[in-house]
Amino acid sequence: MIRNNSWLLGICALLLTACSNLETPMAEQSQKPDNSLMRVISGDVWYRERIALPPGAEVLVTLEDQSRMDAPATVITRYTHIVDGPGPYSFRLVYDPAAIDERMRYGLRARIEHNGELLFTSTEHIDPFALEPGEPVRIMVVRQ
Repeated sequence: MIRNNSWLLGICALLLTACSNLETPMAEQSQKPDNSLMRVISGDVWYRERIALPPGAEVLVTLEDQSRMDAPATVITRYTHIVDGPGPYSFRLVYDPAAIDERMRYGLRARIEHNGELLFTSTEHIDPFALEPGEPVRIMVVRQ
């Protein structure tokens, strides 16, 4: 009788070990980020001048932590678009709301560059979180 119980205990231990190994992938799977929690800031970049941009010009829009006055801003996310026609130029910034700290100061910055040369840049502070949710942002850039 003791031999039969030892055999049964061995099988139970083996099954428990196998079951615990099956749980690891599920635990790892729950640690992956949930993209459904991501947020979007959208809008357009425009300029007043009635000129065409050179082919290959890039529109760059960044969401930045601008809290520290004595240090460069920290980029939270960025969007880059190669110009393929006249403006305004739409953008869509996707960001993780977990990266946003309510105590910090955030802003949007837009630039238009060609071959590494700055053509236009935004000059006003734009707080994207001061707008109504889903409200598009308009960023005016000025010639440099």
